[in-house]
Amino acid sequence: MPKQKSESLRVAVDVEAGVLVGTPELEFTKRYYITSGDWNDPEADHAALLTEMVGKATGWATYCMLQPDRFNWVKTEWVWF
Repeated sequence: MPKQKSESLRVAVDVEAGVLVGTPELEFTKRYYITSGDWNDPEADHAALLTEMVGKATGWATYCMLQPDRFNWVKTEWVWF
């Protein structure tokens, strides 16, 4: 989460997985995010930041989807703050 009180979340991708639809297993729920501090850095490469974040989230979601004996559903949600 944000490192300083003056930072906030700028964008996030949430990944949830579970057996019963709508009931995520908390140990497999992850949030990948970019803070306002990272986003507002004058040298920030927004495309690179977004690509890295989405890549990590997609990787986790794919890992969960490839375990049909463990999960019946996986949800990925993109949020701008």
